[in-house]
Amino acid sequence: MPEADNLFYLIENKILFIPAKQSLVHMDSHEQIKLKPTAALCLLLLLRNHGAIVTQNELLAFAWGESHRQVSFNAFYQSILSLRKTFAQMNVEKQIITTVPRKGLIIQREISVEEQQDPVPEAQPEPSPSETITESLPYKATNDKRSILNLTEWWMIIATVIIIGIIIYPRVFNEQYFSGYVSPMKYDGQCHYFFNGDSSNHLRHKEFIQQHPDMCQDDNYLYITAYPETKNISVILCTTSMELSRGNSCQSVYYPRYDSQ
Repeated sequence: MPEADNLFYLIENKILFIPAKQSLVHMDSHEQIKLKPTAALCLLLLLRNHGAIVTQNELLAFAWGESHRQVSFNAFYQSILSLRKTFAQMNVEKQIITTVPRKGLIIQREISVEEQQDPVPEAQPEPSPSETITESLPYKATNDKRSILNLTEWWMIIATVIIIGIIIYPRVFNEQYFSGYVSPMKYDGQCHYFFNGDSSNHLRHKEFIQQHPDMCQDDNYLYITAYPETKNISVILCTTSMELSRGNSCQSVYYPRYDSQ
C-alpha cells in the first residue's frame, strides 16, 4: 500500500481501519475482517479525502496502479460492494460510502472519521550486567540500525504482495467473487436474479424483488446482497452475467436502511 501511512482511521467510533494490514477491526467485539487489496486501497483514498467526492478514475488509478486502464468496471464495482458488505457484516447501520451519480464516491462529512497515529512502543532501559533478563525486550529496544532495516524489509514485503495482488487480483476476483451467489432464477421472463449464498435465508431478497418490479427489465442480471440481521441491501444491476466482463455494463445501488415492512 503506498506508504500505507502509519495512521489508523477510526470510523464512527466503532470500526478501526488499519491500512498496513488491509483490515477492519470492530472496537467492541474485536472482530477483524481482512479486505481485498484493491478494496482496502479504495477505502484508504476515500478516507484521505473525507467529505470530498473521489471520481471513479481516481479510485481505479490509485487502487490498480498502472494497470487500471485494463480493469473492467465490474471489478471496480465488486471492490466497492465488498466494502459495503463488510461494513454491513460489522453491523454499521450508516451508509459509509455514498455514490454520487455521474461523479464518483464520497464518505460524507457527517460520518465520523478520526485519524490516529500508529503508537510506537517506548524503548526500555538497558539492564545492568548483574541483572538477569527474564522477559523478551520490546522490538524498539533492539539496535536502532537493525530496527530500521527490519522496517524497510517489512515494507518491501508489503509492496511485493501489493504488486502481485494488482496483477492477479482483477482476474481472480472478477471470476470468483460472485461464485458464492445462488443459481440464477427467472421472474416473468424479464431478468435474472442472484442472491448472496452466505445469508441464512433469502426472504428479504424475495420481498425486495416483489416491491421493486421496475428494476427487472431488458433481461438484466441483478446481484442482490442482503442479510436477515441488518437493514442494508446492495444491488448490482448488469446487462449480462458477471462471468462475461466484455461488453458488460453495471450499476451499483445501495439501500442503507431498507425496511421491507
